[in-house]
Amino acid sequence: MRFKSKKNRVTLEGGIVVKRHGDRDSLLHEARTLEHLRQAGLAVPALLGVETNTLKLEYMEGPTYVDLVETMTPEQAEALGAWLADYHRITGFLRGDCNLRNFLWANGRCVGVDFEYPPTCGEREMDMGKILAFAVTYDPPFTPAKAACGRLIIQAFRQTGGMLEIARIREAYLHEIALMNDRRRNFFAYSHSAASFFDGLC
Repeated sequence: MRFKSKKNRVTLEGGIVVKRHGDRDSLLHEARTLEHLRQAGLAVPALLGVETNTLKLEYMEGPTYVDLVETMTPEQAEALGAWLADYHRITGFLRGDCNLRNFLWANGRCVGVDFEYPPTCGEREMDMGKILAFAVTYDPPFTPAKAACGRLIIQAFRQTGGMLEIARIREAYLHEIALMNDRRRNFFAYSHSAASFFDGLC
């Protein structure tokens, strides 16, 4: 079984996830991050082994959050918000890579995966805006189901993230959608339409 990955070859072999990195520094960073987060109590796969260009990881069975955006439940949204809040508290950094394929729903909890990129600094609302942008633009984008998903996620952020600046989340959301317009071949969203959709979520 092979998992979707743009940069690495990730397969399931004998019940273990085998992630073959093209860059040694990224591999070492991901290994250190996984160990740190797991020791701090955050839900991430266990690191089972490190070789020259390969990580061996615990297999966490369950759908990614991409697969949940049409049917998101309050429990799943709250778990995502809580995971992100704990990540910010533990690391002091942004998650950065907020593609919803990097979050799994496994055994009734949110599990974070894929930590090869170095951390970045910034306001935590930046991560929240990115997550919302991904959640509402997976094909088909901006549907009533996506709106319901977005509302649940915003509510979860408010419940788990403490005092938030919604304007900052909105700004990060619109910035990420502008980036999507540049990098996605079959996607384009007018900024005013994306802004109106966000405003309808709050």
